[in-house]
Amino acid sequence: MSDPVTSRRLHSALRALGEPVAERFGCELVAIEILGGARTVLRVSVDRPGGATIEDCTRISRALSPVLDQADPMAGAYDLEVSTPGIERPLQREADFVRFVGCEARIKLYGSDGRRRIKARLVAVEAGQVRVNVEGEERTYALADIERANLVLTLEQYARLGQGLHPIAEGAEP
Repeated sequence: MSDPVTSRRLHSALRALGEPVAERFGCELVAIEILGGARTVLRVSVDRPGGATIEDCTRISRALSPVLDQADPMAGAYDLEVSTPGIERPLQREADFVRFVGCEARIKLYGSDGRRRIKARLVAVEAGQVRVNVEGEERTYALADIERANLVLTLEQYARLGQGLHPIAEGAEP
């Protein structure tokens, strides 16, 4: 999906359909991803404090499938995959970026800018703008210019997240 506006609209529609289903099972809808290939895959990532289980994913998949069938938001056939976000948790909403300020992230930008892919520490988020630190230099990007972003966590940080804590311990150097 190369057109950012069309992509955001579809993701927004899919999120609106999926969030109530995930919430019904005590989970948060973390990310919506559409993967191309021989057959399109609609990947829905869900989580909950302490971590979502395989049973959570199965229940959500079974409940979400008829909702998607009825709304028919995507053209053509696709496979629905419901999973947990994993250690490279996607960041898609402004609230995701706010939640993980202080953490490292891999960011891919739309367009043909010289540095489309960066690894940066999230510094602040405000009014649709994400301020990051890239190798000691602060930069600001509009959320609308970010095609994809994922956390870069150590195993210790991932374990903290699984306990419902912020990945960066308070007072610790990130």
